[in-house]
Amino acid sequence: MPTISTKNLPSREERAEIGKRARAIYEPMREQLEKDHWGEYLTINFENGDYAVAPEHMEAVDQMRARYPGELFFTFRIGYRAMFHFRGLGATDGIRPQGVKQ
Repeated sequence: MPTISTKNLPSREERAEIGKRARAIYEPMREQLEKDHWGEYLTINFENGDYAVAPEHMEAVDQMRARYPGELFFTFRIGYRAMFHFRGLGATDGIRPQGVKQ
């Protein structure tokens, strides 16, 4: 695995802006994605709005890397406030909204 250079990573301010842009893309489709893809991963190209949805985090990232080599992406876990967690249940305490598939 190649070493990642920190000199090319976005600053804290840039990461915050990337997050805002990715959320602006995600929000209009959030309800439908939560209904159809709860718990899956959404990886967004925040520059152009293209995205991939997959059951596994790296699967969604790899789909986007194939389309846009060398670019940065932002990933959400659909239906959760955090992509990963350290307690037994997710950020929503495992409660799905009514009408969301299992």
